[in-house]
Amino acid sequence: MSKRRESLADVLLVLPWWISVVVAATVYALFAFALPHYFAGEQNMAGIGMVSKNSAALFAGLFLLIGLLSFIRALVIKRKFNDLACLEQVRQLSWRQFESIVGEAFRRRGYVVIENAVDGQDGGIDLVLRKDGAKYYVQCKQWKQAKVGVRPIRELYGVIAASDASGGFFVVSGEYTNEARDFARKSEIELIDGPALAEMIALAREPEPFMDPTRRRRESPTVDPACALCGGAMVLRKATRGPHAGLSFWGCGSYPRCRGTKPA
Repeated sequence: MSKRRESLADVLLVLPWWISVVVAATVYALFAFALPHYFAGEQNMAGIGMVSKNSAALFAGLFLLIGLLSFIRALVIKRKFNDLACLEQVRQLSWRQFESIVGEAFRRRGYVVIENAVDGQDGGIDLVLRKDGAKYYVQCKQWKQAKVGVRPIRELYGVIAASDASGGFFVVSGEYTNEARDFARKSEIELIDGPALAEMIALAREPEPFMDPTRRRRESPTVDPACALCGGAMVLRKATRGPHAGLSFWGCGSYPRCRGTKPA
């Protein structure tokens, strides 16, 4: 799996904002106290210690700025997540936005999510999840192709098998081939396709906590169906007027953005 080199600022930008604050405090202590003290005993190096002390606030301020940008970025992602109304909107996201939205969906299901900034658009582990002492790898593919085959699933399984991860998730905006699904059933990988992701996003906006973060509600015969128009979750409603007044029906949870309906 190929990787793309990114700067320290790029890495910190996708990490939680408080990490940049910790780095800023560490840098300030190093430049303002540790280095001046270290060079104080060296007559020829005392100037370096002075420069270090004078630069401490500047370098610490740069990391605080990155922390602020990281905080703002998290707010933007949350707002974008809440505004997604259908699967088509998910498919129109950029690859980086797609990864961030997937991470937000898992975050709202109780996982600690770390975005892997050193992995590029073309492959690698995009997210690392932690929950109840277990670690999971997530690979996201914003591919426009209709179906994803078994090869990338095998690659993810190889990474999981060679690490201490408990399992993994493969998330796409499209679908999977039967071969890919058969292989995933035999491994510790859960496949999340476009409709399942749209449902996952819709459910993550519900106020109630999830009983099982990895369970897909559509696999149960008694759960809410998916909207045929946008792929989002439907909710049970009751008609209040017209010829069907008093009768229950399924309506799209994204109404009025989407007006998909289905008989109850």
